[in-house]
Amino acid sequence: MSNGEIELKLVVAADDLARVARLRSKLGAPAGPMRSVHQVTTYFDTPERTLAAAGIGLRVRKVGDARIQTVKGAGVAAGGLFHRPEWETAIEGDRPRLDLAAEAGLAALAEPGLEERLTALFRTDIRRRLCQVGGADWQAELALDHGAVVAGEHSQPINEIELELIKGGPGHLFAAALLIAEHVPVGLTTLSKSDRGHALADGRVPGPVKAKAIVLKGKQSVGQAFMTIARSCLHQLLANRPALLESRDPEAIHQMRVALRRLRSALKVFRPALPAACPEPLVAEMRWLLGVLGPARDGDVFLSEILGPVIADHPAERSLAQVERHWREARDRDFQAACDAVADPRYTMLLLRLGHWIETLDWSGAEAERVVAFARRTLNKRLKRLAKAAGRSLLDLSAEQRHQVRILGKQLRYGGDFLASLFAVPSTQIFLSALSELQDHLGQLNDIAVAVPRLCAAHQSGRAAWAAGLVAGWHESRRPILLSEAEAAWRRLRKLDPFWR
Repeated sequence: MSNGEIELKLVVAADDLARVARLRSKLGAPAGPMRSVHQVTTYFDTPERTLAAAGIGLRVRKVGDARIQTVKGAGVAAGGLFHRPEWETAIEGDRPRLDLAAEAGLAALAEPGLEERLTALFRTDIRRRLCQVGGADWQAELALDHGAVVAGEHSQPINEIELELIKGGPGHLFAAALLIAEHVPVGLTTLSKSDRGHALADGRVPGPVKAKAIVLKGKQSVGQAFMTIARSCLHQLLANRPALLESRDPEAIHQMRVALRRLRSALKVFRPALPAACPEPLVAEMRWLLGVLGPARDGDVFLSEILGPVIADHPAERSLAQVERHWREARDRDFQAACDAVADPRYTMLLLRLGHWIETLDWSGAEAERVVAFARRTLNKRLKRLAKAAGRSLLDLSAEQRHQVRILGKQLRYGGDFLASLFAVPSTQIFLSALSELQDHLGQLNDIAVAVPRLCAAHQSGRAAWAAGLVAGWHESRRPILLSEAEAAWRRLRKLDPFWR
């Protein structure tokens, strides 16, 4: 049997699963106990991970005496939702039967000799409680999972809430999750049990997640394009939570900031077409999160880009080590503050509210303009603003004016990245690369303009003040070179034909 599932997944403390169960009447569940099942599921692949490379999941689930084989195709995890096609077949025995998976039509499953090479990679042992929830215009299955994923001698606990849509729109899943989150601390996750099992089997820790390329189609409406882009931004923000909290990877903070800036840029790009403005409380909460993530990321940049090169140039200067220690301690405090914020229920509530707002936008009264025309008009407007701000030469501008050019360039770059797939021409990447080069040079100039006064203000006496002056002078000597490179990059960009025309 083939179908596709749309689900939302929350992680929760084991002790709080019972509290969630008591909330089911508020979600529209009928009276009576939840249904309980014990599921032992074994996941298969080749030693070379042939199926994983093709985006395919293959499992055999034991429920009582029954065995259910499930094939999951490459799906989409976007905006906090999972959407994957799946094919289920009753089988006998504990090993997969690929001859019974032909309905899926997946080429990787037809590879000669594949079935013989399949091996059990890991298993999940789950006690699941289920019930249906919903209202007049929607229905979903609520599942509370308690158990573990086991790979060899290693295991991890699983305590999850799954909401799988049966009828209605995805916004109902977010509304249900918000109700739960108002009563129980939860976290929104993009990781499936399969994802966690593969990571455990392979000894991988969560890593930072970059934004995937946006793929739009010319026949899409402006509304459909916005939904695709907004979901992508929300997914990137959400997907970096494990890398930050479990791996404590500083790059995760950078990617979360990028995700937030992409989302805020998307709201600006599509503002003329949106059926409703993003509510101010959500805008304020995004500002809060950026304000918490920013200092930690700025600290990393300060250490690596401002202090790092000077220390490498003067390895014997002990006062530089004193200055570095001061800023590393500050960065560590800011990093912990960022981790605390992302672990806080406030962060999860922000993501759930953003997801609910995105999924419940009413586009029925909006003009169904094709996104291509909208893209041309929008990108032309942004390029015109950039050209006006840059003027004849960046050399004629003040530092504040160049900073404004940098902001406008970033807005054009985000807009170009969002909409580039609509214009399949060779010049697309050339233009975006030239714009990125301009951004890099202007970004370095801005880092110096911000860092030098900050550095000198923090160290005003003793050897530390001398070291601060050394760092300031080292970077001030770079400024003319960077400015010349930025000017050359702007001249190259100005000569290019915009790819959307």
